[in-house]
Order: sequence, then structure tokens, then C-alpha cells
Amino acid sequence: MSFSKTQKCIGAIAAVAMLGSVVAKADIGTTINNAKSGTTVSCSGTYSVAEEIDVPASVTVKGSATFNFTTGTKTQAGIYLKNSGGKVQSITVTGANHAILCEASGCSISSCVAHNNYNDGIMYENSGAKSSSISGCTSYNNCDSESGGGNADGFGCKQGTGTGLSFSSCTSYDNSDDGFDFEKAGNPVTVSGCVAYSNGKYSSYVGNGNGFKMGYSGNNIAHSYTSCTAYNNTAGDSPHGFSTNNSTAKIHLTSCHSYSNGKADVLGNCVLSNCTMQTN
Repeated sequence: MSFSKTQKCIGAIAAVAMLGSVVAKADIGTTINNAKSGTTVSCSGTYSVAEEIDVPASVTVKGSATFNFTTGTKTQAGIYLKNSGGKVQSITVTGANHAILCEASGCSISSCVAHNNYNDGIMYENSGAKSSSISGCTSYNNCDSESGGGNADGFGCKQGTGTGLSFSSCTSYDNSDDGFDFEKAGNPVTVSGCVAYSNGKYSSYVGNGNGFKMGYSGNNIAHSYTSCTAYNNTAGDSPHGFSTNNSTAKIHLTSCHSYSNGKADVLGNCVLSNCTMQTN
């Protein structure tokens, strides 16, 4: 009997997994970690995972499936893309530090959900992250309770990231810090069709609460935002819809909208086209 390259991570209890019941599949991490380049690991159901999963080069991890990590802040991430060409599709991640972290080139994260993690939900980090995409993802209820709420953003791009990174059609809400935080991105990021609302607080933990934090002083990177919306970001200590955060870059905003946030947008030297921004 011959098999395709698709590796089925369902096993003898496949029927139970397809019904959405909890599947205690101890070897899911090992299966993914040992997958060969060019293969797809297809997952279904719900998994309890006790260790970080490192996606090998040019391997696709595909759901729909939920990974409930028990790692908390003990590891860098739940699902870690640190090898080129990795892909993660239709996976939900909870209980990790960063839910899904990309530090490699040619990667994609699509239609994924990150919630109730201990740091940023889905993010790019460091110079190895380049020429990669995050699309159609949702991130909510992420909270860094150990630091009082000030670090867990819905989506992030930080620590000197490389070129060619993008976010598209992503939604961030109810995270303890910002919706999208590009404070220390190393190169321009392209953002389109993204939405940020009700960020800045989760439970009793309070962070900044910007919908889109677009930089910081001394980090003058000219990101571009198209058709992005920020609203009802009111709970944090810096609840702007869009904020340059003292960056002096000519950040480009096209057809973006901001309303009902706690404070007026901070736009500095932004270049606006067909936007309606909050002024008070």
C-alpha cells in the first residue's frame, strides 16, 4: 500500500478527533518536529502539548486543530517557525508564551487563531524574519499577567526584523497591550485590511492599548497601512487608534479609519490618503 506525503496526525482515535473531542496525542510535537521537507502534517481535533513545536524547513502544519499548550512562559513560543519555508494553516493556539512566532524567511501563517497566551499572539521577531506573511488570522485575550499586562499584543513585529513582511486581513481584540505593535521593527512592514479594537486590558491587567502602534522614537521605519480600522481601544494607558509613538518616519496610511478610541490618533509625519482619523 502506498501513501501520499501527507502525514495524518489523527491515529487510531481519528473518529473521536473529528468530533472535536480532546485528543491526548503525546507524539504530535514529535511528528511535526521530525517531518521531512516538502511534507504536510495534517491535524484534526484538540491536542494537549507540553513542549514547544519547531516546524522544520519547508514543512506545512495544517488544521483545523487546536493546540492547548501547557508550556506558559517556559519556552519562546508554542509553534516556532525558525526554519525557512515553514507554513502554519488553520491552527488555534492557546496556553503558550508567544502562540506562533516567525523568525525565518519564506514562511506563512494563515487562518490561525491565537488566544489566552502569555505574550504576543502571532509575531515576527529578529532579523531572520523576512519575506513572510501573516494573513486571515485572529488574536485575542492574550495577557502577560507576570508583567502586569504591558507586553501581550495581538500581533507583533519586533527586534530588528528583516524586509518583505506583511499582515493582511487580521483582527486583534481584547489583548492586554496593543492590537498591532511594530515598536522595534527593523524594516517597513505592509499591513492591509486589518482591524484592532478593544485592546489595552484583559481581566485586571492593563497595558498601552493602541490599536496600531506604528513605531517609537529613534525607530524611523516607514510602514504602510491600507484599509485598516481601529476603534473602541479605550482601556489602556495609551489608547490611541493609530500612534507613531514618537517615530518621525513618513508612515503611509491609505483608506484607514479610526474612531471611538480613548485618545486622538498620534500621526506625526504620517502621509494620509483617503483616511478618516480621530482628532480628539
